[in-house]
Amino acid sequence: MRRRKLTIGLLSMMMAASVAFGIQGNDVHAASKKLSVNRVYENATRINGKTRKKNIVRVKIGKKTYKAKANKKGKFTVKIPRVAAGKKYTLKSYKGKKLYKTKKVYVIAKKLKINKYTPNSKSISGYTRPSYKVKVKIASKTYVKKASAVTGYWKVKPDNNKKIGTTVSVKVVNTKGKTVTETKKHVHDYKAVYKTVHHNEVGHYETVEVPAWDETVQRRHQVCFVCGRDKTQDFIDSINNKTYPQLPNEYFTIDDMKEQGWTEEAGWPHYNSDYAIYKEMGVNPEDMKDVPPFGMYLASGGWDGHCDGHNYGSQTVDVTVHHEATTKQVWKVDQKSYDEKVLVGYKCDCGSVKE
Repeated sequence: MRRRKLTIGLLSMMMAASVAFGIQGNDVHAASKKLSVNRVYENATRINGKTRKKNIVRVKIGKKTYKAKANKKGKFTVKIPRVAAGKKYTLKSYKGKKLYKTKKVYVIAKKLKINKYTPNSKSISGYTRPSYKVKVKIASKTYVKKASAVTGYWKVKPDNNKKIGTTVSVKVVNTKGKTVTETKKHVHDYKAVYKTVHHNEVGHYETVEVPAWDETVQRRHQVCFVCGRDKTQDFIDSINNKTYPQLPNEYFTIDDMKEQGWTEEAGWPHYNSDYAIYKEMGVNPEDMKDVPPFGMYLASGGWDGHCDGHNYGSQTVDVTVHHEATTKQVWKVDQKSYDEKVLVGYKCDCGSVKE
């Protein structure tokens, strides 16, 4: 009887334990589904880890899927192309055709990595070892950020929405407080450089006809005080009309002419008053050898003697000057002169130039 009770009690305990351990056993089995992955660094060509033995581990990179089979101990190595820091991949472990477990993997930067930015960027970011502190100096202010504990990603935004500028200093401090990286990065900010090129006026000359015209000008002439005759103009008219005396004649011989300074070679002598009149007329004095001098005209009271004995003097008179029709060269502008700004290249404030 006692043995029977013991047996029944033992069986009851075993059943209870079986139920209890059966439930726990399912939990243990669920917990035992494992997929661990060693840290993957940038430029790695392998992903190592551990899962259920004989499982197939797959990872998709781009459009291509890479896979490897775990060994008897569950260890696996998937060969992959080089990977960049910050990339995220999902590993999938399969038991046969059935998905066993998945795990996200982030590629960690071995060294400080700064993402591309421009001087006009409003933030600067990059990657480093997880949980490391990143100190970024922008202008005169230093910003401190802690990198993500999972991905190593960090990002800094200057205050007041300011731009990053061309030069930043970045310092990386590890979890023990030691500076492991210190660098200065410069991004060229090329600005256009111009020079001013002057273009002269462009044009051509055209021949333009100028019609005949008369012009009234003022001159100083010798004028008779008695009759008002313009003696200078009368002398000029006698030259233009060839009404001056043709000498010698019966009243004025060669000897008389020679006494007045005439010679066969030079003709009549010319004085200042003669040169002034020839200039007014626009004639060459060398062509006036046969014209008696103005002084002789005045001494004779005019070639006709009309003003003989009259007083005369210099007065300002209006004279009509006739201009014959002619032509002249006139400059015609095809294009006005102008200044042009010409791009010669680009220059950064650091002195670097590019064309």
